[in-house]
Amino acid sequence: MIAPLERLSTNPLIHPSHIRFTSATGAFNPGVAVDRATDRVVLLVRVFEAETKRSCLALAVSSDGRRIDEISDRPAVAREAPYEEWGVEDARITFLEGEGRYAITYTGYSAQGPRVCLITTDDLMDPDRYRRHGPRIAGENKNCVILPEKVDGEYVILHRPMPRMVCERVSSLESPWPARGVPLVGPRPGTWRSSRVGAGAPPIRTEVGWLLPIHGATSIEEGNVYSMGWCVLDPETPERVRYVSETAALTPEAPYEIEHGLIPQVDPANFRTGVRVIFPEGFVERGDDFLVYYGAADVSVAAARVGKRDLIASLDKAIRQNESGIPL
Repeated sequence: MIAPLERLSTNPLIHPSHIRFTSATGAFNPGVAVDRATDRVVLLVRVFEAETKRSCLALAVSSDGRRIDEISDRPAVAREAPYEEWGVEDARITFLEGEGRYAITYTGYSAQGPRVCLITTDDLMDPDRYRRHGPRIAGENKNCVILPEKVDGEYVILHRPMPRMVCERVSSLESPWPARGVPLVGPRPGTWRSSRVGAGAPPIRTEVGWLLPIHGATSIEEGNVYSMGWCVLDPETPERVRYVSETAALTPEAPYEIEHGLIPQVDPANFRTGVRVIFPEGFVERGDDFLVYYGAADVSVAAARVGKRDLIASLDKAIRQNESGIPL
């Protein structure tokens, strides 16, 4: 049995009512990283604006990772470029070991559809130092994360051309990235990821390999339920999956993870049994715990914890006993 995740008693950590610079109906899907200068947990939260019906990113900070200390009074990443005209959404944050900078991937939405975009910065706490690099991958694509270390001298990128998660290596973050990739994890009929799968948060190197949360969704006919699972990639060959959850590690059950009412940030035709969503985008270490941050019901930010030692031991046992789910 894989060590279970435990929802934080402080959930939801961020609610739309906490946003002061705009009237928001959603504050969710946070990219998360530990700021190396202050050792505080930084969240880039997707804010859905009631008036414009479009998204921007707000910066929030937590000293312990379990309670939010402050939220910026202006957008950290607003809709400034043409490829962001319809929205800035769903950030992921990687601290690039050895380079002293952060890579922020996000979805820029426009008439060209959802595009994987990139920001780099040497100061995560100062949005004025964020540098846009524009769309990275040709065509519609989402859910991109970057590994924190190079492998064989190259950056490793995970992204999701529908409906599966793929892996690609690139020599430069600033140059365009190939749309192709080695398939890693895809849909499996009759499971928690029956319709599509994508990377959740940038992975952490552990004794068993690169560990990351992933999201999976069922079909619209099955309710379009978003859940979280674990994925472990080989540390030297990240194109090889060592483990993927057979069953969801976290699935919508708490009241704040299920929304039965109409909310403007989702199309009700896509959610026939209510909005049931756990969408992980942040994964950090705090003390003896791993913390996973996720968007709950496309409305708020929540988090769950698990002991690092317990999780790694249980994954190691599952890998040795060949108890992984089927990746593809």
